[in-house]
Amino acid sequence: MKKNLFTICLLTVVLFQACQSDDISNSNTTEESKVLLNSNSTELSNRMDHSNSGVITLKTSKLTSRNAASQGADNFPMSLLAEVNPPIYEGKKLTATHVDVKDNYVYVSYNTQGETYLGGIDVIDVSQPNNPKLVVQAILPNTDISTVLYNNGTLFISGASSRDANPELTSSAFVAKMPLQNGLLTNNYSPISLNGNVGTGVVAANSNYFAISGNNGVLAKISNTSNIINTAIPVADLRALGYIDNKVVVLSGTEGVKIYNADSMTLISSIKTSSDVPDAKRTIDFQGTNLLVADGYSGLKVFSSTGSLLQTFGLPTGIPDVNQEDIVTNAVSVNGDYVYSANGGAGIAVYKNTNNSLTSIGSIFLGGSANYVKSAGDYIFVATGTGGLKIIKKLSASIDCTSFPTYKGGDWLNVNSGDNFSYQGSASLQGINVNQNLTFCGSLSVAQGLNINSGGIFTMKGSMAQGNYNNPYLSFNVNGTLKIDGSVVIYGNLILNSGARVQFSSGSSITIYGNVTKNSGVTITGEFTDSMNKLK
Repeated sequence: MKKNLFTICLLTVVLFQACQSDDISNSNTTEESKVLLNSNSTELSNRMDHSNSGVITLKTSKLTSRNAASQGADNFPMSLLAEVNPPIYEGKKLTATHVDVKDNYVYVSYNTQGETYLGGIDVIDVSQPNNPKLVVQAILPNTDISTVLYNNGTLFISGASSRDANPELTSSAFVAKMPLQNGLLTNNYSPISLNGNVGTGVVAANSNYFAISGNNGVLAKISNTSNIINTAIPVADLRALGYIDNKVVVLSGTEGVKIYNADSMTLISSIKTSSDVPDAKRTIDFQGTNLLVADGYSGLKVFSSTGSLLQTFGLPTGIPDVNQEDIVTNAVSVNGDYVYSANGGAGIAVYKNTNNSLTSIGSIFLGGSANYVKSAGDYIFVATGTGGLKIIKKLSASIDCTSFPTYKGGDWLNVNSGDNFSYQGSASLQGINVNQNLTFCGSLSVAQGLNINSGGIFTMKGSMAQGNYNNPYLSFNVNGTLKIDGSVVIYGNLILNSGARVQFSSGSSITIYGNVTKNSGVTITGEFTDSMNKLK
């Protein structure tokens, strides 16, 4: 019997360096080749899709909470940087399952739906904040991967493997350690069989790490040094695993949350949660001492450290062209004051912690089903199954804006002749039209057109994104003066009309995905980084 939504396996592997297309031919796989690595930058770049890149906005939240009210969604500027299409092997499209992040590297795992055991791992480099790059791809025939975790130079992976192809395994479920080389994948695995059909989670802590497996599975405590299981506790239908304050927290689809002492592995307490479809994806995360649970068809739940239910966010309803049965809370990710939940066909719900209570501020809709979400730094990574990975960047700025008043206007900003406006804050606008003087300090997104008319001066201090890659008519038009002190990303076209002036402060940067038109008399001054060399 095959796995479920999570899956993977592994054995001792021999490196096979593949420099070929994403659809790798099995003719290159020998009996000893358990992993196929591809680091060909040209081929990997073909999996990076920018056709939908551009500014995106929060939609008014349909989520309700018994203890929280909704607020406006105009202070969350962000853009979709890229979509990473899933790898294809022998005509089979893999499914994105999990994401972990360490510094400038993003690790993405894949499996294959149905009876086929077939997985993969991607490593994405985000050292250039507005231009992520896929730098290495691994295909693992006969192996599904459900979870990846970076810890101290090692990539922990779990999932399921075909025992027909790997008879030395005692079960299909496993967990493994891969030592990384400068953050990149190697072929040196140390696998351990786990009771059950599929490994579904792994966390690392001090001298031990912990792993779980699904149906007929266990919670296992494993020595980091010897890689031997010290303790294995049977728990049915384990979905998720976490570690906090020397406690191991697991989520069972049938038995709820169980909390164990990490040293003695004795049960400390239990929390009742809902039961839903067997083996469905569900995760947990922590905000302070609170436990957040993706509770399937019961939405998102927040529990205190003592197990008290603090908040419940039900599923959104009435979303056009989405079947209600396709809306389910699969995953939750905490990043500072913000919380993100993956709600299947309802996209990503966004919450903010205000006065120790979550407030719903809106949802991100990207098409497809949001199966997993991970947020780190300014990024939000969304796994959408066969739709691959979506990379979202929340705009932020490290700049002193205290001398300016906070922008509290609408989503269209017009600066008429004679106006002299200065604002600060984080704002998500539809459009800007400048006829006189406008200064904005902070982070700003503009979904549609931005026009600086003759005699107009627009000074941007901080971080700004504008336009959309697939709609070049949403251009950035400059007839007057554009002053940039920070970072500007233009997803459409930049049109510099006759006499236009662009002035950069030292250390500033500009990234232009579309085309640049420079008419007569255009002047560009200052020391700056032109990420895509469009202003030559």
